[in-house]
Amino acid sequence: MGKILPRSVRANNPGNLRIGQPWQGLMPRERMTPEQKAETEFCVFADAAHGFRALATLLRTYQTKYGLDTPAQIITRFAPSSENNTQAYINAFAKGVASEPDAKIDLSRRMKMFWACQAIAMHEAGGWDGYWTNEQLADGLDLAGF
Repeated sequence: MGKILPRSVRANNPGNLRIGQPWQGLMPRERMTPEQKAETEFCVFADAAHGFRALATLLRTYQTKYGLDTPAQIITRFAPSSENNTQAYINAFAKGVASEPDAKIDLSRRMKMFWACQAIAMHEAGGWDGYWTNEQLADGLDLAGF
């Protein structure tokens, strides 16, 4: 029996974004696999680049609209403690963006956003290699205008 892929990988949704926003690149239902059709809570994207685009767009909104500019502020909103070990997530995210949890970060910089999306994707999938590629993430950032 093959390895079961994490939900985020099966759905091309590296941030495990919930259904609700009309994101670009959502997979049309008629093109979904049976596993993807069974997903009722999280978005299914046509490809990983569109999943990364949505994640980068959401993180940019956190900074520009809501003024969230530290790893602790960003992850507290992104991964609430009602569903996550938020402190562990904050620590992993801060490490991924080469910052302290309460230090300001600038996600308008492409490489900082790259690291932020990579850190979240790694946390959500439990790893990077074999799940995502740097090219998929870079394509997503291009789609998001970074």
